[in-house]
Amino acid sequence: MPSKANIRQYQQLRSKKFRQKYSLFVVEGLKSVNELAASDWPVETILCTPAFLESTGDKIEAKFELISPDELAAISHLKNPQGILAIAKFHNRESEPSAWQIALDGINDPGNLGTIIRIADWYGISTLYCSSDTVELYNSKVIQSTMGSFLRVNVIVGELDVLLAGKHVFATLLDGENIRTLPKRENGVLLIGNEANGIQPELLEKLSHTAITIPGNGHTESLNAAMATAICCERLVSG
Repeated sequence: MPSKANIRQYQQLRSKKFRQKYSLFVVEGLKSVNELAASDWPVETILCTPAFLESTGDKIEAKFELISPDELAAISHLKNPQGILAIAKFHNRESEPSAWQIALDGINDPGNLGTIIRIADWYGISTLYCSSDTVELYNSKVIQSTMGSFLRVNVIVGELDVLLAGKHVFATLLDGENIRTLPKRENGVLLIGNEANGIQPELLEKLSHTAITIPGNGHTESLNAAMATAICCERLVSG
């Protein structure tokens, strides 16, 4: 069983400050924990309650420590913890670059970032570039939303004008070219902007880019960032 000191430390991982201090974060749910354990991602420990072990133990594909329900609830970031979670270490993945990449400028919503990572994984996109003001990868809501896809997508944080220099960028804007009429390309970077303000004009001025848009027939002003990413990937990357 983990020590009381360990449990206190793991409780602090709710805060970005302490995640960065300890270089640790929480992964929750049986599917994600099993995928984590089967990968080469470094893991500090996997914690499981006796009740979860009794009901679901045959589906746990990893070594674990037992922990009381109250202790696990204190560490968990969910309202209704599943009964198993992992404490994983920060890790810089290296992967073969895919033909397409996604870049995110100031995405604030953890659910959007997690879903976009999952979309990238679905379309075989192995690299995601994030501006420094994009929500943190190790935020628990981000990790939860990826459903394990964070294990397969390399997230690189930095200055986008530097990371995207020399690349063919497709920037999602309201007044861009109709994405449905664009000719197919073999490679490129899909650039998605902040949920409220879009892509920073200062960034666009520094990048060679093609402005693209998704025409709509209704009256809403814009699409959710993750929805727009999925539609653009289907048009640009698929096939």
